[in-house]
Amino acid sequence: MLNPKLVRVGDSVEPHLSDVKLARVRRLAAKGRIAWVSSWQGDMIAKLEAQLHLEAEPLRVTITMRPGDEDRPTPKLRSVARWLDRMDAAGEADWDAVVWIDDVLGPDVHEWAHTFGKPVLLEKPDPVTGLTDAHVVAVQVFINEQGVGTPTHKEQP
Repeated sequence: MLNPKLVRVGDSVEPHLSDVKLARVRRLAAKGRIAWVSSWQGDMIAKLEAQLHLEAEPLRVTITMRPGDEDRPTPKLRSVARWLDRMDAAGEADWDAVVWIDDVLGPDVHEWAHTFGKPVLLEKPDPVTGLTDAHVVAVQVFINEQGVGTPTHKEQP
């Protein structure tokens, strides 16, 4: 939940992150690899990434909505779970924990988090306010408490 402002540039619309939001995402990226779980188009995500200047290129989780997903408390859950399983099966799951930051996290994702094989932190920002310093601190505390090395953060722009 980055809540970028959309700015018209010529004939196109560009997402723009405030300096505060840029700093927050950079603080998260210093703790682990970012993975976007977004319904935004790839070119818009790329424009956000260009503003961030992160050392590690963020991962992108493909959202594949299947029948009934929209009716679930956490519509992205199945896509995220499938992506994590694929990454693990391919030997590319090099993280020790998962941090999922999204404004739509229902009871189903809490149940999933309890059965996932690694520590999971779920942070649910207010959709209007978006990512705050409190969320970043919660992630930092979680990582420090878990003693994890490489968490993957799931962000929704």
